[in-house]
Amino acid sequence: MSAAVVLVFWIPPVLGLAPGGDRLLGSCLALLVGGAVLLRWRFPAAAVSVALASTAVGWLLSATTDPMVGAAWCLYPLALRGGSRERDVGSVVLGVLVLVSLVLGVSSSAQDAMQGVVFGLGAIGVAWLLGRAEAERLGAVRRAERQQAEFEHVRREAAMAREVHDVVGHALSTISAEAAVARAVSSSEREELLEALEDIEHRSRSALVQVQDLVRALRRRDRAPLGGGGGNHAAALRELVAAATVSGLEVDAHIDLPEHGGEAAFVATRVVQEALSNIVRHAAAERCELVLAPVGGELVVRVDDDGVGIRAGGSAGSGIAGMRERVESVGGRLTVTGRLSGGTRVLAELPLEARR
Repeated sequence: MSAAVVLVFWIPPVLGLAPGGDRLLGSCLALLVGGAVLLRWRFPAAAVSVALASTAVGWLLSATTDPMVGAAWCLYPLALRGGSRERDVGSVVLGVLVLVSLVLGVSSSAQDAMQGVVFGLGAIGVAWLLGRAEAERLGAVRRAERQQAEFEHVRREAAMAREVHDVVGHALSTISAEAAVARAVSSSEREELLEALEDIEHRSRSALVQVQDLVRALRRRDRAPLGGGGGNHAAALRELVAAATVSGLEVDAHIDLPEHGGEAAFVATRVVQEALSNIVRHAAAERCELVLAPVGGELVVRVDDDGVGIRAGGSAGSGIAGMRERVESVGGRLTVTGRLSGGTRVLAELPLEARR
C-alpha cells in the first residue's frame, strides 16, 4: 500500500515539477508519506501526523494529487487502538466531515481544490469510522470471551464442589456410621470389631484416592470436564450398597445398568451415592429400596426409605441441590418427595442420550 500511494498520487506530480528545490522537496514529502504508511501499525499517532502534514504541504506545492488516502490509511490503526473517549469524539467529528464531503464533493460548482480537501476529509472520516467499528467489534469479542471464561470457571467450581461433597461427604458419613457400629460391638466380639475397623480403613483409603484424583484434575491445565469418564459404574454401585449395608441399613437393590450408560451412568451413580449417604446420616431409616434400570430411552433411579421423611417447610440441602444440578446438566429430571407410608423418595430420570 505504501508503494501504491507514492506511485499513484506522488510520482507523476513530482515529475511534473520544475527541476530544483520544489521537485526535491516533493520527493522528500513522498518518501515521508510512504514511510508513514509503512510504519502506521508501529507508530500510529506519529504516522497520521506525518502523513497529514506532508500531504497538506504537497497540495500547496502541487506535488501530489493524494486526496488524503495515505493519511486515512495511517488513521485506521489509531482509530482501532485509541482510547474509547478519543474514538467517541473522533467518530462524531469525522462523521460530520463525511456528511460534508458527500454534500460538497458532488457539487458541480465546487472548485478542484475545495473538492480535494472535502474528499480528503471524507477519506479520513471513513477510515476513522471503519477503525472505530472494528474496535467495537473486537471489544465485543473480547467481552464475550471473558464472559465465557468466567462462566466456565464458575461451572468448574460448581462441578468441583459437587465432587468434593459427594466423595468426601459420603466417605465421612459411611466412616462415621461404621465407627458407631464398631463402638457398639462388645469386647467379646473381637472378629466383628476388627471387621468394622477394616471397613473404616478401606473407606478412608478409597476416599483419599478419590480426593487425590480431584486435586490432580484441578492442577491439569488441559483438564476435561469433571465426571462422566469411563470407570466401572456397576462396581461402584455395588460398593455403595455394601457400604450402606455395613452402616446398618438394609438395602434391597435391583440394579440393571446398561453396558454403555455413558454420562447417565455416572450421574446415576452419584445420585445413588448421595441418596444413600443422606439416608445413613439423616433419615434414621432401617430399610431402603434401590431400583436402577433403563425405561424407554431413560435411565431411571429410584431410592425409597422408611425414615423420618422430609420436614415440612424444610429447605433442600447442598446435597440435594448438587444432585439436581447433576441430573439437569444431562437433560434429566429429579424429584425428592415424601412417601405416604413414611420416608422419602428420590427419583431421577436420565436420558441415555444427552438432550441438546
